[in-house]
Amino acid sequence: MSCPDKTKSQLSRLFAFSLLTAGLVFLGKTHYLASVFAQGADENQVTLTAIPPRLGDDGTLKGDPGETLQTSIRVKNSSSTQINIVSQAQDFAIGADGSTPLPITESTSTRWSLADWVTIAPNSQTIQANEVKALSVVIEIPADALPGGHYAMITHQPTPEKLDTAEVDQLTESQSGISQKVGTLLYVFVNGPINEEAYIRNFKMPAFSEYGPVPFSFSVENLSDIHIQPNINLEITNMFGKQVASINLESKNVFPLAERPFDGKFEQIWGTGKYFATLTMNYGQSGKVVIAKLSFWLFPITLVLAVIIALLVVVAMIIIIRRHLISKKNDQSARIKELENKLQDLEKKA
Repeated sequence: MSCPDKTKSQLSRLFAFSLLTAGLVFLGKTHYLASVFAQGADENQVTLTAIPPRLGDDGTLKGDPGETLQTSIRVKNSSSTQINIVSQAQDFAIGADGSTPLPITESTSTRWSLADWVTIAPNSQTIQANEVKALSVVIEIPADALPGGHYAMITHQPTPEKLDTAEVDQLTESQSGISQKVGTLLYVFVNGPINEEAYIRNFKMPAFSEYGPVPFSFSVENLSDIHIQPNINLEITNMFGKQVASINLESKNVFPLAERPFDGKFEQIWGTGKYFATLTMNYGQSGKVVIAKLSFWLFPITLVLAVIIALLVVVAMIIIIRRHLISKKNDQSARIKELENKLQDLEKKA
């Protein structure tokens, strides 16, 4: 009976060892395959870069109605494999943050539309790994184009294979198969009489602060026929009219019929009283100026109260000690007087 039991025990151990070995081999292969797959995914990751990110925002792309403009842009493939791309012009809308351009996929036409004027050549091409390709951009301004700014995005998207013109048009209409999209913002100015009108909205600072920095915020609303790049300065003066700070804010594009937020900080840490903030914005070709003002308090009330309380405690202690010393002195004087009286009584009796 012992031999069969021993044989069964050895078989059981052998079976368990075989399962363990198979399991380790399986896990090792799985880890290896996962690593290879991850490496392949990283190596084949598509990375496109549009150069430049903005074109014409400095006023270099301008023309008369009926005129044709020509410029160029570039796109770079930073991945390790070749890719096919499709390039197209799209109108866009500004997001709720006042700065993010969102491509408009449906057919639309607004006062500031530009996409229908733009022709890109080539609109479909293959880019090798780490290669930069140039594209020609032709802008045909209609004879009835309204003066002012007109805007579009030239976007580039990878496709599984090189497409012909009909397929490019179909992809443009359906917007299908888009895995990544990068683009250049295109700014075109049509010559003619334009309206320039902008406002400072919601200028805010805390009405009272114990110490700085003191934050401020506001937004610029642009009702012009063209985008603006306002130059904005914040001047801070104290209650005596002396300037204590002059803050120049970064200039940012504000598109027509859009409102863009700005913010910053008055970096002074300590202050003692009322301050006045004057926000000055210069914008437009005619140098228009908009001014907004407010006042605020900067005063370390908690620190001042702590100092006052500490002084009161010190004064109270001085008064208590002084009274104690005076009282002690009076007691000693009374005791001396009493002893003198007793001494005089004894002398009389003698």
